[in-house]
Amino acid sequence: MSEPLLLIGVGGPYAAESECNLAQIAAARPIVLVDSAAPAWARPYLTRHLTADLTDVADTTEVVTRYAACHELRGVLTYMREHLATAARIAESLHVSTTPVASLAACSDTIKSRRLLARHMVPQPRWAEVCDAAAAAAHADLLGYPALIRSCTKAHTLAVQARNPREVRDAYERASGQMGRSPADQLKGVLVEECLDGPRVSAETVVLGNGDIRIAAITRTTAGPPPGQQAIRHCVFAHDSLLHNPVVRQVVNRAVQALSITRRVLSVQMSLTSRGPRVTDVCAHLAGDLIPLLVKRATGVDLARIAAELATSSTPSISPTRQRAAAIQFVYPPATGRVDRLGVSPLADHEPRLDQIVLTQQVGSQVVSGPNSTADDRIAHSVVLGPDAPSCHTALDRMAQYIDIDIISSAVDVIPSSSQEGDGDCCGTVKLTADPTIMGETSSD
Repeated sequence: MSEPLLLIGVGGPYAAESECNLAQIAAARPIVLVDSAAPAWARPYLTRHLTADLTDVADTTEVVTRYAACHELRGVLTYMREHLATAARIAESLHVSTTPVASLAACSDTIKSRRLLARHMVPQPRWAEVCDAAAAAAHADLLGYPALIRSCTKAHTLAVQARNPREVRDAYERASGQMGRSPADQLKGVLVEECLDGPRVSAETVVLGNGDIRIAAITRTTAGPPPGQQAIRHCVFAHDSLLHNPVVRQVVNRAVQALSITRRVLSVQMSLTSRGPRVTDVCAHLAGDLIPLLVKRATGVDLARIAAELATSSTPSISPTRQRAAAIQFVYPPATGRVDRLGVSPLADHEPRLDQIVLTQQVGSQVVSGPNSTADDRIAHSVVLGPDAPSCHTALDRMAQYIDIDIISSAVDVIPSSSQEGDGDCCGTVKLTADPTIMGETSSD
């Protein structure tokens, strides 16, 4: 058996996205997990579980050091943003391949990464760090409306769009409420950022070291309406024209070099504005939202396996073996309330382009609808395959009809169902087939 890979963090109890990453990594290497718990879905992929509090770096390092004294470990990896610096510190202590701790710590902190990108003149949105609501409103006035407000410490923050000073103050309170409780987190501010025009894309990038930077795939994203602008759809096409765009390639290379990232899989997120590409984030880990699955389905390039091979000092192959498109649609709840029933019609099995439909909520879950929804409120996702991007978008438009959901609504503007009329309860039952454009208009490539 090959030497195991140490994985830092695995994800929550219901993690379809994390399971996909874990399964692909486990296909490359035996896995020793370090986390406070090993969820039931993760256990089949694990060789060993080491219990540690990942918020305590010293404790985690001690647990790993004791284990490594008696067992061989080939490398260290995490696919979770909040554990990047911890994984790098442990890798350094074990003398295995890693990107420098300072670089990964910067990628985990929006302000640090923005400063490094600015120092190296990487194009990005105009931004300011603020520490109170009044300063947020003042900077938003300077940047212009709408403005984006986000916290600087959370791994998966919601960037809230604000259209006026009152909305800026509300968004500031929401963002500051997301800050961690540690003294270090409390010293950090909130980011006020220019709201960019143009399509959202990300370059799924492999850094092989010695300046060898490859764009393995381009992901195009369809966003929902403000203020949350959550992703509702991603599409990857093996022949995307941006793969050979010299400006995009130059921006990606400069971002990687600015952050001193070495031997890593990362996702460089950008907006394609009228002034050219602007980097909005650099994720020094596998992209979220099942994007690695789309890349594998569309191109054959296995980003999770490549990440494992880079972490273990192996030389991966990133040559594509497929030439098609793959896309994912996230279905958000049609109403705010409690999920009463959730299922998939068996007719979905007859859809020729369908790869999978996965339900991501359970009966009894509380969900939020509309523009204030987050990724945690998604009720399902569909993945489709096709010869090109338009065929995938057409197929996704059909998928939502196969998902049935009943929600006991807590919204005051919901008309009660006939079974509840006259009972004086403001809540009603919402039963409808999810609309594929419920979070915004679809896009095509």
